[in-house]
Amino acid sequence: MTSSHASGLGGLLARLRFPRESGLGLAAVVLFVVGDGIEAVWITEFLHSHSGYTVSQASAVYTCYGVIVALAAFLSGALCDAIGPRRVMTVGLVAFLVFDAAFILLGLTQGSLVLLMILYGMRGFGYPMLAYGFLTWMMLITPRERQSSSSGWFWFAFSLGMQTIGAWASSMLLPNFGGIVTLWVGWVIAALGGVGVLVFLRGAPKANETQGLSILASVSSGVSVVWRRPKVGIGGIIKIINLSGQYGLQAFYLVYIQRVHGMDQTLAITEFTLFGVVCILGDVAWGIGGDRLGWHRTLQMFATPLCAISLLYLYAIPFLVGPNFLLIAIGMAGMGIGLSAHVPTTPLIMAHAEPETANALAVLNLGAGMGAFVGPAVVTIFVDSLGYGAVACALAGLYVISFCLLFVMKHDADPREVRRRIRSTHA
Repeated sequence: MTSSHASGLGGLLARLRFPRESGLGLAAVVLFVVGDGIEAVWITEFLHSHSGYTVSQASAVYTCYGVIVALAAFLSGALCDAIGPRRVMTVGLVAFLVFDAAFILLGLTQGSLVLLMILYGMRGFGYPMLAYGFLTWMMLITPRERQSSSSGWFWFAFSLGMQTIGAWASSMLLPNFGGIVTLWVGWVIAALGGVGVLVFLRGAPKANETQGLSILASVSSGVSVVWRRPKVGIGGIIKIINLSGQYGLQAFYLVYIQRVHGMDQTLAITEFTLFGVVCILGDVAWGIGGDRLGWHRTLQMFATPLCAISLLYLYAIPFLVGPNFLLIAIGMAGMGIGLSAHVPTTPLIMAHAEPETANALAVLNLGAGMGAFVGPAVVTIFVDSLGYGAVACALAGLYVISFCLLFVMKHDADPREVRRRIRSTHA
């Protein structure tokens, strides 16, 4: 009975193309990002109400964090050629534990806005260097034909911890124990997860992790790859656009359906919960789909059109039928499917950068960090002067640009192209 159950579970994981060699490490990554991001949805309000800072001051603290996250995301790939993914992950864990503890003990008690900005900002080196460093390691040990599905499982684990379990844990802890205790619980959870990742890596498959470059040369190579291999730079733009839509939607749509169309707050938040669940499940589904349908085809034929259409639909449908929960949920699901269909971006850009895998991931990780800035910036630029319709059109327009850029991004290593050549050879 036990053997049959194990066989059934193993068969299911095989069909889902789960990367067994990385499984325990992914579980530890989930734990780390739960602790690292436990305060993400409430820290600005907490700084305002608990520490007495104005909303703009609290936002400035979070902006500093965002800048460091983008820098760390780039370094998580760029430094791998010099010190290897394992040391990059160690740096991320130590940085988070030191600066998060200092943020709680000093930043929240000393009354210095500058100190607060420095300490909270510096803790931003944590999750990009540990989690994205783990992604770099995964890609280095994964055969090309499974890179899309492995990437999908990584983003499933990351989103599950950062956006779902972390937010749920906060909702349980914050009302009962307060912000300081919740932050310390997050610190402990992150420590357990981070140590778990490093322990896992001691017995995990090893890759050719460094190329003997100095740190300066490694970082310079990560920057110069953008013009040495222009298609890698184009891939970075596609990655920025991918996440700009998500962060832009989060920045304006809740306000739009509540204040303009009168949707109940609980229902409005539930729409975003549905959106998050679809994204998480889609990361796995499209990771597998990218390996089977082809990386380029998945991005151009599914990811970009679905995102553009869904954004326009989400703006228009409340005008046509009012704040109808089901019809808005359909648009949210469409956006979640489209965003998660961008998973094959990782193996596609890695192929264009071959053999500079770490540099490709540095650019992609920077694009992920920049998306968190560009999306809300689009909202800021358009919402007051031209309204919510202009915001939706501008964000949808970004995906049209991405669709056009993809015309030059085909690669012979794409699984679909490989299968096409095999068929033509045997014809």
